[in-house]
Amino acid sequence: MLPTSRTLLILTSLLLATVPLGAQGFPTTKIAKMDAAFSLQSLPNNHVVPLNIIAGDFAKNQEAALGKYNGQRITVIGRISALSQGSSENKVLVVTLQDPSANLPAVRGDFLFGSIPLNSEIQVSADSSMATIVHRDGSGNILSQQPYLAVDQRVGLKGNFKELKAGDIVLTDCKLISKQQLHQLESK
Repeated sequence: MLPTSRTLLILTSLLLATVPLGAQGFPTTKIAKMDAAFSLQSLPNNHVVPLNIIAGDFAKNQEAALGKYNGQRITVIGRISALSQGSSENKVLVVTLQDPSANLPAVRGDFLFGSIPLNSEIQVSADSSMATIVHRDGSGNILSQQPYLAVDQRVGLKGNFKELKAGDIVLTDCKLISKQQLHQLESK
């Protein structure tokens, strides 16, 4: 039995409705990689990128920047402009890096549950200027608290490039590099 024109119309509509979903994952195409190689500096071997470089790449040529960073685990060095509590059970902290002028895109680093020690939690101050790690015993009693991050602090965030969302460059599964590593990278 041959499909009716109505059946074909419905199937075509369903197929076309799924096309934009695939585009949201920013697949790295050969053209995007070639565009990145032509118009942007290549990613250094150590995958360390200053905030002004990654933000500038996305401001200059978004398609090429997607080709350059898609699928990469990178370390972005920059200034913390905002801290916020994670919005889901798995996301415990969101760190935003942005230059003081806010002229370029921001980098948003999502810290997931596994990025902090067991029996710990991250608490962000009421004014969102500081994040503190709170260590608890097995019963939930607070054993210690220590400052973790603060607005205007210079840091290195290591994470997987996830997407460009609402103008922000999103890294996920982030970890903070040590102050010693940060100093070594900045002195090169």
